Amino acid sequence: MAIASATSNSGIRDNHSHGRVADFLAEKISTDSVLSVVSACFTIYAYEALAGELDQIGALRFLFGESSFIATIDPDKTDKKRFKIEDEGLELANRLEQKEIARRCTAWIRDKVEIRSVRQAKPLIACW
Repeated sequence: MAIASATSNSGIRDNHSHGRVADFLAEKISTDSVLSVVSACFTIYAYEALAGELDQIGALRFLFGESSFIATIDPDKTDKKRFKIEDEGLELANRLEQKEIARRCTAWIRDKVEIRSVRQAKPLIACW
């Protein structure tokens, strides 16, 4: 059985060995696209990274999988916060305006997203 490579047309992405979800979506999304996504989680940061593309879609059907496995993710493999030292003190680099992002993401979800959830013993797919 052949496994699709990250550069194939397969829609399966896992942010590890099968390519980054954000890269795939940025390449494939076009105006008025109708997307179907299965994932264990979705964050406002995923929305922010793809807001230009996601704001242009026609609709998104999101199947939200059981996400209890998130607690088992290796913290050494997750992004660390980056700080920069300025004359005025320590400051968080790449600061995101969470309240504004959350407001825009909420409006986008209300307008374009249909969410369903499923519970099963094993995770469906990695976060995006």
